[in-house]
Amino acid sequence: MGCRAVQDKKCQVKFSLLACLLGIMVFACIWAYKQVKPTDTIYRTTQTIRYSFEVSNRSNRYIASPAFSTFAPVAQNSYQKTVSVDANFPFKLKIDQSGNQVLLFELPGLAPFSSQVINITAVVKLADNPQAFALEDSRYLGSEPGVETTASEIASLATKLDGDPEKISRWLYRNIKNIGYVAEDRGASYAITARQGDCTEFASAFVALSRSSNIPARMIGGFTINSSGRLFAENYHNWAEYKAKDQWEISDPQNNILGDGYGSYIAFYNFDKYSRLENSHRFLTYDKRLIVQMK
Repeated sequence: MGCRAVQDKKCQVKFSLLACLLGIMVFACIWAYKQVKPTDTIYRTTQTIRYSFEVSNRSNRYIASPAFSTFAPVAQNSYQKTVSVDANFPFKLKIDQSGNQVLLFELPGLAPFSSQVINITAVVKLADNPQAFALEDSRYLGSEPGVETTASEIASLATKLDGDPEKISRWLYRNIKNIGYVAEDRGASYAITARQGDCTEFASAFVALSRSSNIPARMIGGFTINSSGRLFAENYHNWAEYKAKDQWEISDPQNNILGDGYGSYIAFYNFDKYSRLENSHRFLTYDKRLIVQMK
């Protein structure tokens, strides 16, 4: 073999090694980018939401250091990530074991027949589609108040619907009468037997039927938003989430929505056996001497 042939062979080997090394570097850069910046590209839409409460002392006595607490949007789920929360009064932020963010306010003293308005601003990022989000499945499979997975009427209906979230959602939409807001939470068993309820019963029934079919599910409390991002009491709503592969998808059987509506639902409260409001429509707690209204 001539000298030129040997040199050409060496050049080819060097070129192949260089190309291979370059390919490895490109792959490594792409992998590192995906690891460092997943949420910046997944949660695409930024929404600023605002909500307010008027806290009033309607008595003729001074109230020193009145206490008030409410919720902020949940820190993160399959379609939402909270970036920041601010208010016009100082507060302490507490996150419970269910991922709920509680804002604890200790207000200045309230004179007789006076009031204060608390303004809260939260910035959230929303995904166009549900994203992978890890939760402990076993936590969302059993019975709990209002989600009676072992009740005979629940188990029987779940079997008839083949454990199919689409069939469950459609059955509830077609067979449960929407009777508007009801202060008392009556739960899934009531919804199935009485064939009526409000958003809480629709969501609870979906969760119970899903869990009875071994599909992890949970009820969510929050708001549906308009383009302005301003929250009002009448926009409060309960819906459900269920696990599909490694994502948690929206189910709102009261409104015949399944796996859709992303960008218009803002989750404020994750319901489970460890975190259950006495009344699912009650998004705040306060000194009983106060009158509190969402503005």
